[in-house]
Amino acid sequence: MMRSPAQFSRGLVCVWLLSQCVCQAGLHPVPVDEHSNCAECHANHANGAHVHPAVALGCNSCHVISTRDGETRVEIKQGNAVVCRECHPPEKLLHAHFQYASSMCVRCHNPHVAANPKLLRTKVNELCLACHLYTRDKVQSSHVPLIELTKNNALGHPYQRHPVAGFPDPLSGGEMSCISCHLAHGGTLAHYQKMGEGIPEDALNQNSETYDMCRKCHLKLWGLEGAKSRNGKKKLSR
Repeated sequence: MMRSPAQFSRGLVCVWLLSQCVCQAGLHPVPVDEHSNCAECHANHANGAHVHPAVALGCNSCHVISTRDGETRVEIKQGNAVVCRECHPPEKLLHAHFQYASSMCVRCHNPHVAANPKLLRTKVNELCLACHLYTRDKVQSSHVPLIELTKNNALGHPYQRHPVAGFPDPLSGGEMSCISCHLAHGGTLAHYQKMGEGIPEDALNQNSETYDMCRKCHLKLWGLEGAKSRNGKKKLSR
């Protein structure tokens, strides 16, 4: 389809603007140095419901400020590892979430402040389903498994009527979410499923099999915590 001269011109302008943004990445609008009070202009990076403790250490704990020829650049520190790893060394996990293993921390976390615990960019399920919710334009992959849920994304995983949101979590007392059963960064079990010791008040004596993980929750839900597990042992009192 042929484009009109006006459309072509608008396209060139968009490309030019985009190239300017890319070229000017890290360029600060006014000269500053490592002693400047960044919070005077960037208070939104230092105040909120959940603030990264690194903010209190100063911006130069994660950023490098350099001035040359009258231009100041503020960029992320470049070291032997991703800057987050300087304070948060990675765990060695048998099954690691791709983003965690690839040090893509800011895909899920805000590095400054957030409205959600753990500095999450949005609520847990919204964050997980952004990648893992099946839609017609997504293709199933072993690297990014997709799940199909009801229209309000409240039911449907791991089986049709199982809740994933909008229901109380029998174990934590909070709301059911993806991390009720899965570990966000990864773990020992496939699909990042929680192990027995990762479940509070383990009624199944630290048994880490998937069957027992499900059974643990349902024993609590049905008021049968004293029932025998598959190994014939009763729940230990705590």
